[in-house]
Amino acid sequence: MLVPDPKVVRRLLTRYAALKIAYAEKETPETARSLEDVTYTLCVMTGTTGVRDAVAAADALLVAAEQRRDARQAASLAGGTAPAPSPKAVSAAAPRLAQPHTEVRTLHSRGLGVPGPLR
Repeated sequence: MLVPDPKVVRRLLTRYAALKIAYAEKETPETARSLEDVTYTLCVMTGTTGVRDAVAAADALLVAAEQRRDARQAASLAGGTAPAPSPKAVSAAAPRLAQPHTEVRTLHSRGLGVPGPLR
């Protein structure tokens, strides 16, 4: 399994949050389309079909990346090498598929609770 770059995942989560806020403030077709695009990309990148699962999976990927970074830093301070990251650990932390990727209802685990575009 390919693991997305944590920097890209973080940028997508940031863009998703910003678009949720923008859409809540003023519902425009452009904002709705951008929100759908970033939601789709986040779902594809995390291998999920629902935005809630995608955000949870992205959070899990970021946590796993941070743990790998911390392990490498600790190993370099100790003069050794860090163990190779386990893709199974990352995929085990990601939630399973649930909803269609175009469903954008709430920003799960970000505390915004702002409704998104509905079809």
